[in-house]
Amino acid sequence: MPLLRQYEIGGAEVSVWEITETVDELSLLVPKEIAAACFEKFSSEKRRLEWLAVRAMVAQLYGPAARVVYDATGRPELAGADISISISHTEGYAAIACSRDFVLGLDVERSTRSVLSVAERFMQAEVLCNMLPDEANRLALCHWCAKEALFKITGNLGGNFKDNISVDCSGINESGSFSLKLAGLECAGSFIADYRFVDGLLLVLCRRI
Repeated sequence: MPLLRQYEIGGAEVSVWEITETVDELSLLVPKEIAAACFEKFSSEKRRLEWLAVRAMVAQLYGPAARVVYDATGRPELAGADISISISHTEGYAAIACSRDFVLGLDVERSTRSVLSVAERFMQAEVLCNMLPDEANRLALCHWCAKEALFKITGNLGGNFKDNISVDCSGINESGSFSLKLAGLECAGSFIADYRFVDGLLLVLCRRI
């Protein structure tokens, strides 16, 4: 049976699916035409599992008639529904966040993922220099997830994590929030990221202030 966990983060509902099923088992949990579309779109078993897990969650949360579509910038939407959604995957998990009140972006990662070796690609040098060693990786992971989540709000409009997004976050707890600023792009503005370390995962939800 599917393992569906639900959390409230930053005023939105986040559902997480631990992918323990095979592709064939997940295919049985979605309408036949969706399963068929998956096999046409992806040759990788990993991508099929992630894609089907999200559609299985959508069917369970909103009914078998619910469909995920994408706008011109690549952001996912629920067809015909006045709900903002965001989709994320990490090894062994798929997640979806939804809100009726604001546009959101979600990113999920395993909380033990190591990102320090590539942190200079997405963090400014002065931020890296001031991190405390015992929390450096968790802080860098929060920066990465928040920036990923922010760009899911704007869609494919250009820019990069290091040059266009600044993060006001110097310390990390098990849960909390911090602010971000997006500059140099048409969609520039201020955002807030709510995060939670839970069940071996880091969930970060971003929204515009």
